[in-house]
Amino acid sequence: MTAGDRSHERRGHPTHGSGPQGSGPHGSGPPLVAIVGRANVGKSTLFNRLLREGRSLVEDRPGVTRDRVAVATEIERKPALLVDTGGLDPDAESGIPAAIRRQVGLVVSQASVIVFVVDARAGLLPLDAQIAELLRKGGRPVVVVANKSDSPQLEVQAAEFHALGFGEVVPTCAAHARGIADLEVAIGEHLPEGRPVDEVEVRSGPPRLAIIGRPNVGKSSLLNAWLGEERNIVADEPGTTRDATDSSLEVDGRELILVDTAGMRRGGRRSDRLERGSALMALRSLERCDVALLVLDADVGVSEQDAKLARLALDRGRPLVLLLNKWDRVAGTPREAELARQLERRLAFVPDPVLLRTSAVTKQGLAHVLPEALKLFDEQALEISTAELNRALEEAIDRNTPPLRGKKRARFFYITQVSSRPFTVLVFMNDPALIAKNYHRYLEGFMRKRFGIRSAPVRVKLRGRRELETGTEELSGPQAKTR
Repeated sequence: MTAGDRSHERRGHPTHGSGPQGSGPHGSGPPLVAIVGRANVGKSTLFNRLLREGRSLVEDRPGVTRDRVAVATEIERKPALLVDTGGLDPDAESGIPAAIRRQVGLVVSQASVIVFVVDARAGLLPLDAQIAELLRKGGRPVVVVANKSDSPQLEVQAAEFHALGFGEVVPTCAAHARGIADLEVAIGEHLPEGRPVDEVEVRSGPPRLAIIGRPNVGKSSLLNAWLGEERNIVADEPGTTRDATDSSLEVDGRELILVDTAGMRRGGRRSDRLERGSALMALRSLERCDVALLVLDADVGVSEQDAKLARLALDRGRPLVLLLNKWDRVAGTPREAELARQLERRLAFVPDPVLLRTSAVTKQGLAHVLPEALKLFDEQALEISTAELNRALEEAIDRNTPPLRGKKRARFFYITQVSSRPFTVLVFMNDPALIAKNYHRYLEGFMRKRFGIRSAPVRVKLRGRRELETGTEELSGPQAKTR
């Protein structure tokens, strides 16, 4: 039986993901801290402040998004997944449309702590009260933040937000970093203790593959084709799939789990943004998966939202398989060259990408997808000895010595592997502040090429001298000793 035939042979029944899963109180991963509120109250600025700037990657490279949807961080030394939900900005002048209610409901169902941002300058508005009522029904801890409190008078006036009924109100001014420490303390009181952000959860059981993508790119059609049945409703209306469901099947004698994720919706008037409420659906599946299958629409082209999804998966440490679906509509046409340019321009940050061309209608390429995803999963099970890693680091330094910063130069002592999913190494050195971002990227790229890691993140963590055990040999060039 071929891989394609086996993919149609089901084992058992699908496991429905009807309940809240993923990050948050009901699933794996760090607890989710969601920032909510109406538009223009300063949520994104607060988001960046809580990340302490450096934790959010902001770079002038293709495909690196400037507004990150979710970033793993630590608040009061406790791990958290900080999520910016964007503005609750209904088209109507009053009231909350059904779409806004769904977004708030989704946030409430997933979050461990909700940071409810209001505008101290504007005062308590009816829309704030309406959002508060929805949050109150969810039963999650809510921290009210009276943002834009940039004067003692406004801090006093912020007391009016006690009327929302959530207890303490934290006055802040995210633009000037006022009150951020108090806010972190308030959030930290509701966060459980957990593993450090850099420590990766060890999974067990069959490999889990998450199908992610924008609406109407063919995710459910692909899932149905692999399962050999009408497992999900397929329609031309974007967003037909409303929730994530799990299905078990067998490929080449191996069991795996397919997770189907509801589509990523367009951001309304902000067409260049990913809607944060829908992003939580993908986050839920990414937290529970081992490999992400990102479905792209060849007929429409590669969009900025596709790039945001790819970055989201890599940020969460998941290897990527890029599926250029609906290929039957563009094969042999001038669109092929344009698609190649779009892939290079918008997904250039995906390292050594695994790209497959598929069609859920003609079944083209479907037999190769799941075996390739399993191969990518297996490639992540790298266990490199400390001695071999030190030889690799020595070679990297020999080829490209870190430049001086001021009058100081970085000195490396030794390197060791701390995780395989994603591949993560820890480098002990004199001072991590001496390493510029471009050299850090160089080290990650070198390790990726040296150990043949495809379409997946590689993380190089740096640790300074104060955390280094005494008696460590320094790596400084070809004659350096390895451990």
